[in-house]
Formats: sequence, C-alpha cells, structure tokens
Amino acid sequence: MVGKRDERERGRKRVLIIKHGFSETCDHKISSIVSYGDVFRCTCLLESYKGFDVSWLTAVAAKDLLAGNHLIDRLILADSPEDIRPGELLGHYDEVINLEKQRDWCEFAAGLNADKRYGFKDWASMGSEAFYPESRGALETALKRDGYRALQETLFGMVGREWTGQRYVLGYRPGVEELYDVGLNYHVGPKWPTKAWPMESWRELHNQLSNKGLAVSWQQSLNSVRQYIDWIASCRMIITTDSLGLHLGLALDKQMVALFGATASEQIHLYGQGYKLTPACDRACMPCFQAKCDFEQSCMSFISVEMVVDVIETMLVGREVVKEKKLVVV
Repeated sequence: MVGKRDERERGRKRVLIIKHGFSETCDHKISSIVSYGDVFRCTCLLESYKGFDVSWLTAVAAKDLLAGNHLIDRLILADSPEDIRPGELLGHYDEVINLEKQRDWCEFAAGLNADKRYGFKDWASMGSEAFYPESRGALETALKRDGYRALQETLFGMVGREWTGQRYVLGYRPGVEELYDVGLNYHVGPKWPTKAWPMESWRELHNQLSNKGLAVSWQQSLNSVRQYIDWIASCRMIITTDSLGLHLGLALDKQMVALFGATASEQIHLYGQGYKLTPACDRACMPCFQAKCDFEQSCMSFISVEMVVDVIETMLVGREVVKEKKLVVV
C-alpha cells in the first residue's frame, strides 16, 4: 500500500475507488493491457470528494499516475483481488465506486461493507443488471454510444453528482523548464493502434514546423511515466492523438491539438486549452472504437498536415515561442 496518511481522521466519510485500467469506462472490452489514459482521466472525480477519506485501488503499472496525489489518502496496488494484502482495506466505506467490469472485481466490490455502491455490478449479465441502480442511466447511455458526451459528465452522473468543470488531478509535479514550442506525442499503445496518425504525417509536420523556426521535440521517455510527464512539461504545446499524453497535457495546462478518428472527440473535454481535429472524410463507421481498421487507408490519414499546421499557427499568433532556448515574440 502506498499512502501519505497512516491513520484516518475521525469523522470523515470513506470512499473506495476501484480503477486499474484493464477495462475502459466507456468501452465494452476487457484487456490484459492497462489503459493509463482511462485511469488518469478518472481522477476528475477526486475534486468532488474533497474532505472524504479516499482510497484508490489500481494496477501496479499505474502507480506513478496516482502516487503523491494530495486527494488520495491511500493508494492500493493490486492487479487482482487476491493481491490485496491484509490491512490494506478499511472495514467500512460510505461509498464504493467500481469502475472495472471484470467479474472478480465486480464480486469483490459487491462483497465490501459499504452504504452505497456505484459503477459496475455484474458485467457478465450485459443488461441493466450490469450496473448499480444509481449509475445505470449514465453508464448505459455512455456504453450504447447513443450521443457522445464528455467522460467527466458520465463519471459524475454515475455517482449522482453534477460535473461543473472539475479537472484531472496529477500528484507528480515536474520541475522542468519549457524548452520546446511544440511536442509531437506520436506514440499510441497496443490496445488502440487505430488511433495512430501516419508516421509520414508526423515527419512532415516536424519538417514544416522546424522550417518556421519553431523548436520541436519528438515524444520521449516511453518507459517511465514520470520522465514522460517531464517531457510534456518541457513543451509549450502538444500535438497528440487520443492517448495518455492528451490527458497529462491538459493536467499540466498545455496548449493542445488533439487528433481523433477511431474514437469519439466528444468524449474528451479540452478545458478551453486547444482544438480537436477529425478526418476530412465521410465514413459511417467513425468512430469505430476498433483495434483494426476495415479499410486499407485508415481514417486518421485524412487529417492532413496542413490542417494541423493551420491550427498551430492560429494558436501561436501573438504568443511567445522558444527559439534557441530564448523567448522571442512572433
């Protein structure tokens, strides 16, 4: 167990959030791969639980996304219920929020001593019984994909609260300076290869931006969450697909240009920090939420480099940019 407080303050309500990322809140599939982005974007719930004694149960691999978070009292690392050690759980919770669909985690959440339960109850049923009653409306709507909405709105509706703009909460705070005008967050995880923008487009974008005198950096530190956060912090603007870097960039108050095709742009809220771009093509399958495209040419290839450059130039007008590590005005 990882936590900042060894003892619970008396009189505080207790909540347990179960979110380790082997399933995504708004997707039907269950995977052996942790979805880091889906874990991190659920941290917006923490702002609504200020004053609670908060426990968060997550995958070992997701530790650095949540460690040091000032709104989490205890961080429990377990890839399965059997991994939870004696004494890591509290005896009673006022609320349990289960954001995982696997049968073992649904059974685990149902067996806890709790006054209220939210989220997924019995995913094996795949019907209305898959959700706890107070969460049914929000989660059924999100999973039916009958009109997309920001995940934050779904999460808050699931626990009977109203989302009023609460943001992601990042525990680790990088201490690096901004060295680059633009960061190219090109990598996508193995779970969603269809989110990728073609590498030739990334290369051409790099060339065009460099020729305009902008300091450009390619994504760094793919094997270390904290070093990856440091890299994002070193960039003033992030160009990204729908991935963890998108959410981390928002948490770090970066200007963002986000590229969508296989997933729904409506599910991502940019907090007024940038623009979303979608393919300039007419395909009824978009967004498909599939790991493999049915077409030889993916929809992401219909986002042109010119579209991205135009947005970047719009965002940079009248702003300072980094040139040779010195600030100049353009």
